[in-house]
Amino acid sequence: MFRAIVSVSFGIAVLTLACAQTAHAQPTPEQKKLEYFVGKWKIETDVKASDDGPANKTSGIEECEWFANLHVVCKADSTTAAGNYRTMRIISWVPSLKLYSQYAVDSYGFALLSTGQVSGSTWTFTTDLPAGKIRSILKAAGDSYTTTSGLVGADGKASPAGTGKATRMK
Repeated sequence: MFRAIVSVSFGIAVLTLACAQTAHAQPTPEQKKLEYFVGKWKIETDVKASDDGPANKTSGIEECEWFANLHVVCKADSTTAAGNYRTMRIISWVPSLKLYSQYAVDSYGFALLSTGQVSGSTWTFTTDLPAGKIRSILKAAGDSYTTTSGLVGADGKASPAGTGKATRMK
C-alpha cells in the first residue's frame, strides 16, 4: 500500500512539474505575429448571395484577446437584416504543421477550420469543404484590415463570395 501511495505521489509530482513547464511556454516568433489581432475592432462584411443564403451585410464589434499569451480568441456581435449574429474564433500557430489555424463558430450553427500562412502583411487561410475549397485573404494596413473570401475553382482562382473591413477602435 505504501509503495502505491509513493508511486501515485511521484506520478502526480512529475505531472505537476510537466504542466508547470508547459503553462509558462514562451511565445514563438510566429505566435508573436498574432499580436496584431489583439484589441477591439469595428467590423463590416458584405456577403454575396449563394446556395447557403441571400446576400447579406453585417456590422458590429469584435474583441480579440490573448489566451495564455499563445493564442488569440475573438468574439464578435454583429447586426444583420435578420437580426443579431455572433461569432467566435481562435487563431493559433500550429508548430507541427508550420501553419496558422483559425477555428470559427457562429450563431447560425456553422463551424469552420481553416489553415494558413502569413507573408508580410497578408494572411491567407484556406478551408476544405465537401463542395470545394474556400480561400480567405486578409490584408493588414496599420489599424485596419480588409478581407476577401471566395470559392476556389479547378483553375486555382477564387470566385468572390464576400468582403470585409475591420478598423481598430481606440
